[in-house]
Amino acid sequence: MFKEKSKSGQVGETLTWIVATILVFVMMLLFILGASLLSSTKSVEKGFKESLISAKSTFEGTDPFLKKSLFTYVTLSSDSKRLVYNREFNLLASKDAFAVDFNQTKKDIVLRYNKR
Repeated sequence: MFKEKSKSGQVGETLTWIVATILVFVMMLLFILGASLLSSTKSVEKGFKESLISAKSTFEGTDPFLKKSLFTYVTLSSDSKRLVYNREFNLLASKDAFAVDFNQTKKDIVLRYNKR
């Protein structure tokens, strides 16, 4: 009444599933390893680390508010507004209000983004 499956067919199907499972597991491990390597190039607290691809490291500081303020300063078209910003920056720098070296960060951002 019942047709019995041949043993060689069952073995072949089982080996196919085992090989496929192993391949999926190996691919998953490779993707996790790749993601962990790429994620190690950036640190939230300390800014960017040295890249895996480029040996050149950049410095813009780790204070996001300072960087955004300096970017605004660089893109201002009015000289009077630049003077106001510069006065405020110098006042805050004299009070050590920034988490990073203000002068170095300013120099790097002005060199990178200055369009004048």
